[in-house]
Order: sequence, then structure tokens, then C-alpha cells
Amino acid sequence: MAKTYGVGIMGAGNISAAYLRLAPLFKNLDVRAIADIVPAAAQKRAEEYNVAAQTPDELLKNSEVDVIVNLTIPSTHFEVSRDILSAGKHAYSEKPFVLSVEEGIQLKALADEHKLKVGSAPDTFLGGAHQQARSII
Repeated sequence: MAKTYGVGIMGAGNISAAYLRLAPLFKNLDVRAIADIVPAAAQKRAEEYNVAAQTPDELLKNSEVDVIVNLTIPSTHFEVSRDILSAGKHAYSEKPFVLSVEEGIQLKALADEHKLKVGSAPDTFLGGAHQQARSII
């Protein structure tokens, strides 16, 4: 039987609803908690999707969470993903992964050091909107 991974969501903004809505389609993922620096935002999403609301620090320390999805604002992706990896959890970030090559190299090294995985949502560079713009230009 495949392992079920406990998932935490860091960031309760607009995109979190899509992640929480689609997560049940993946049988080996179980979203256990959501956190945000605005407690009311985390509580709202928690109630909508029947998961626990936690503070960011509580989520990082949650022993039932194996991987944390970083849905924070882009300028904090590096710091939040670094904190996730430092807490001993796999990190998956919404795009952009980080804001510089150096930050990406640091996160990869930290993940390797802790024998963890780090990844990011793919950019939509070749998506429909970009293809349409290219054809117009």
C-alpha cells in the first residue's frame, strides 16, 4: 500500500481554495492543517475544507505533516520554504519557486542536507495566454 502523506498548507489566500478543493483527488495526500499569518484567514479556510487551523509555527512543528505547500506571497517563498525544510518537512511552493538563482541553489542544498524533497508548481509560460500573445506579436 502506498504511503499517505500528511499535508499542510502555508498561506490561506485565494489560491489555497484550489489546492484544498483538488487535494482529495490524490489518494495518497491528506491535508491536515492550514496556517496563515492572519489567523482569521486560516480559520475561514479550515472551516470551509474541514481541516485544522494553525499558526505558521504550529504547522512547522506539526508531527502529522510530512510536506508543506507554500502558498505565501512570492517575496516570502524563499524564507518560508527554507523554514519548512529546516523543520524537517518536504516543501512544495507555488510559483515562482524563488526570486533568484542563488536562493534556489540554497534551497536545493538544504533539501539535500536534510534528505528532503523541494519543488514548485510549473510556470505557465507556454500556456494558452502566452501562446495567443506570441501569435499576435
